Amino acid sequence: MKKIVGILLAGAMAFSAFAADLTGGVRLAGELFSYNGTSEEVKALRLQNENQFYHAPLTLSISSDRAGGTFKMCDGGSDTMKSGKWAIWFKPMDMLKVNLGTIDKSMNTESITYGNRVLNYDSFGASLDVNVDAFSATLSVVPGNGSYWFANSKANVNAAGKAARDAAEKELKGDKWDETYNTTAKKEQWYADNKAALDAAEAAGKEAAENSFAELNLYAQYAADFGTISAMVDFSANFDQISIAAGYKNTFGDITMFADAAVELVKNANKFKVDADVVYAKDALNAQAYVKFTAPFEGIAKDTIDLVTLAKVSYNMGAFTPYLQFEDKNVMASDFACTIKPGVTGSVGIMNYEVAVQFDIAKKVNIAVPVNFAVNF
Repeated sequence: MKKIVGILLAGAMAFSAFAADLTGGVRLAGELFSYNGTSEEVKALRLQNENQFYHAPLTLSISSDRAGGTFKMCDGGSDTMKSGKWAIWFKPMDMLKVNLGTIDKSMNTESITYGNRVLNYDSFGASLDVNVDAFSATLSVVPGNGSYWFANSKANVNAAGKAARDAAEKELKGDKWDETYNTTAKKEQWYADNKAALDAAEAAGKEAAENSFAELNLYAQYAADFGTISAMVDFSANFDQISIAAGYKNTFGDITMFADAAVELVKNANKFKVDADVVYAKDALNAQAYVKFTAPFEGIAKDTIDLVTLAKVSYNMGAFTPYLQFEDKNVMASDFACTIKPGVTGSVGIMNYEVAVQFDIAKKVNIAVPVNFAVNF
């Protein structure tokens, strides 16, 4: 394996002199200290591999004016290398770009943990980008690696129809069916009265199994002096799940903000999401706050609402940057829990580092000193 990696690196570096862009890096993470407030257990000095595809140690991109490709390799925390995130693109004309392989698109995303947004996808598929002045749009089909976006198959049709019929029957009967229809005659009459509805459910189940579609996504964006407007429509789960989102982003002097709203339409589980982010950046000071609200269309109550809150303040002092970060993954939870993390980031030559003291506060308090080191070229 080491020989293979060496050959790839040598070939990539030789080719980079002509047409390729090669980036690489090594990441290590760990904890200098850990205290578990529940078990009162104390631990010290742990290191682990942190090389993953979202910050892969080896990325090779090859491109010209009209076409290009990228692949990433990482060791995934073991001694074996794995490759993924393959992508090829080409431009039939200046305004059109075809992407094949790994594609991703997202509504506005916060930059504190980079883990929150109202709608996104990141998978294997194909997309078409259209760019005309300030307007851009992306149409994507996202079946996943090695899967078909559309399939017409007779296999398992009867089983799917029976499952759909059984589910419809259970829903129509309700909780007190046995008490109400407590004789053979009453039960036979009920089945006769509901035969059409059950037959329709079975037919729909068979049709869904016979013709299956994967994810389809449309994203559009318009950037102008008044800000950037974006919208996304996503169809998944054989078009049974539909998500629609719209967003706005702009900068006003030292303040950059965005806001998004999304609805997710799923049978018996419709919900909506709203998020907002504000960043104040002036000289060495950077302050950011983010909130995301998620709730169902019906039955809104404290235990059905999620409210994520994030905040971070940092001050660049040249050689290093101290920061203070706060996170509550659900303010509406019955039991309070949050994370408070003061830390510092900096660099030594080509190595970037981060050291923090993390307090996970709930009924008990856990304390850790996480560290992260990265060398990139």
